[in-house]
Amino acid sequence: MLAKERIMDEHLHLSGFVLAGGRSARMGVDKARLEIAGVPLLVRTVELLKPYVDSVTVLAPADRYEFIQEPNLPDRWPGKGPLAAILTGLEHLRGEWGIFLACDLPLLDGRFIQMLARRARAGNADAVVPRTAEGWQPLCAAYRRSSTQTIRQALEAGETAIIQVLPRLQTDVLTPEELATAGMDEIIFENLNGPEDWKRVTKLLDAGAR
Repeated sequence: MLAKERIMDEHLHLSGFVLAGGRSARMGVDKARLEIAGVPLLVRTVELLKPYVDSVTVLAPADRYEFIQEPNLPDRWPGKGPLAAILTGLEHLRGEWGIFLACDLPLLDGRFIQMLARRARAGNADAVVPRTAEGWQPLCAAYRRSSTQTIRQALEAGETAIIQVLPRLQTDVLTPEELATAGMDEIIFENLNGPEDWKRVTKLLDAGAR
C-alpha cells in the first residue's frame, strides 16, 4: 500500500473543508487566486488536505472557482462570515469530524494536518483548535458533529465570531509547546489579510520557511 493510501486509511471518515467564501476586501484581490509557484492558494490548500481526509469540499459561492474539480458548497447564511461557513460544512459531514482550513494559510504543511486529524480521532472533544501567542487559530481546526447545535444557536443569536463560541464547546487545545515538540513553529499560522501580509509571507517562502 502506498504511503498516501496508508494516511487516508488511518483517517477515514474525516471530511475536509476549505473556506474560500470571503470578500478579500483588505487584500483588494481574491486571496484564493493568489499563486505560489504558479499554484493558486485554493488549489494548494485542497491538495494539502487530500491525504488526510476522505473528501474535500470548498465552502464558497457557486461557480466562483472554475479551476477546481472538488465540489463547492455555498453558505446557507451568506455574509455571516467563517462561523456560518463552518456550520454549513458541519451540516454536510459524512462522518463524525471535519477539518476546516482557511485558504489563506500558505505556510501550513501536512505535518500539522496529520497532527490535527490524529488528535481529533483520539479524543472526545467537540473541537480541536490551536492556540498560539497570537490567540486562537479557529480556521485551521477540527470540529465534531457534536458542535453543530451550539454553533447554530450562536449564529441564530446574531454571533458571527467563532472565538466567542469556543468557550461553550469542549475544546481540545493544541499548544505552542506541543507544536514545538512536533517540530513546528507558530509561523505556520501566518494568514493573509492585506498586501503587506502577502509581501511578508512570500519573502518567508523565498527564504525557505514552511
